[in-house]
Amino acid sequence: MTQIIRVPNGILTLNESKAVCPHCERQIPFDEIESKWMKQDKHYMRMKCKCKRFIGITSNIMGDFVAYKL
Repeated sequence: MTQIIRVPNGILTLNESKAVCPHCERQIPFDEIESKWMKQDKHYMRMKCKCKRFIGITSNIMGDFVAYKL
């Protein structure tokens, strides 16, 4: 669940990872995605799961990370 906190002159949004590998159904932690996500200039990325298969990662309208099959 995304948490929104009001701060002076803005809003702080805390996101979570709802990304689940479509192949092995492993929950992918936020920390594993965030470091790679910050280096991207696109709104999606490709990463290798621990099951050695590639998956796509993007964020939904709420800002949470979600995974999809490539």
